[in-house]
Amino acid sequence: MTRFEKANLLLKKHKADYLLITDSISVRYFSGFVSSNVALLYSHKKRFLFTDSRYKTSAEIFCENHDWKFIEAKQNEFAEKLIEFAEIGANLLFQDNYMSVSEFEYYKKTVKNGINFIPCGSEIDEVFYVKTEKEAEHIKQAANIADKSYQEWTYKLRAGISEFEAARLLDIITLQNGSEKVAFDTIVLFGENCALPHGVPSRERMLKDGDFILCDFGCTVNGLCSDMTRTVCFGANKEEHRKIYEVVAKAQNIGVANVKAGIKAKEIDKIVRNTIKDLSFGEYFKHSTGHSIGLRVHERPALNSKDETVLQNGMVITVEPGIYIPEKIGVRIEDTVIVGDNGCKIITDTTKDFRCI
Repeated sequence: MTRFEKANLLLKKHKADYLLITDSISVRYFSGFVSSNVALLYSHKKRFLFTDSRYKTSAEIFCENHDWKFIEAKQNEFAEKLIEFAEIGANLLFQDNYMSVSEFEYYKKTVKNGINFIPCGSEIDEVFYVKTEKEAEHIKQAANIADKSYQEWTYKLRAGISEFEAARLLDIITLQNGSEKVAFDTIVLFGENCALPHGVPSRERMLKDGDFILCDFGCTVNGLCSDMTRTVCFGANKEEHRKIYEVVAKAQNIGVANVKAGIKAKEIDKIVRNTIKDLSFGEYFKHSTGHSIGLRVHERPALNSKDETVLQNGMVITVEPGIYIPEKIGVRIEDTVIVGDNGCKIITDTTKDFRCI
């Protein structure tokens, strides 16, 4: 089912006439058009794309080729233009989760022709849950760049390099290997800092023998993101390192093995969390098991204890359990996977075996 078909079903469900998309990432998912200042007005029969003069030429070319009608408008004129193209008394679904209170008040104040605004942000997001084949291929390409870059990076690490320097070195390597940009701020942590799940790389903490190195990073191709975390030991390792690593690896592998269409997101989280709990480290795993990924590095659904979303064929998600013992040690292992009917395909190929470099 195409996204337009899903949108039509959403309109029918709510007995609505139009779908208003004001979030630029959602616009890109729905239409393919890229702009920092854009809105779409969609119905069964009409498609309007609003953007300003900076994007006029590209918008005109795009609309000619994709059956949209281009309407030139400044951002503070979108509501005025909406009045011209949406009928009096129309029911309009809008993204309340991406619209600020002030923006909504602006629309309500400006649009006085009886248009009924219906908040529908979370349901609109669901239209973009499943990635197209082309989007999935771009995510795989980004993951391939990450795999290649990570291998090159580990060979360049030396005692005395700071977390900050190591993170910037990895960023440079990913760009050299073809990533458009980093998918998010690269995380590189050493030793006791690995116990900070989303710690910020320090200029002061230097790499030394016996440290764990936790690296969480992503690459992008055509705006689509990859996401991978690996934890390795630098030089000599301790028995405690291996023990904790093996617990995380077991939980992560079990989580991946259970990912398939038809299972609820929260069930994957439960399976992974219970595995770590049964191995006596439950108190040290406190974040969600994973998240969806696409044009944003964190998208819905999430693999947490509350998300009731049923996984579908074609969703792209991460599985990333971790154990973090404060001021002592931390391990996280993360793969990006594509959900299938009978399992999932891992697209982050870097080995997850316990390694010392």
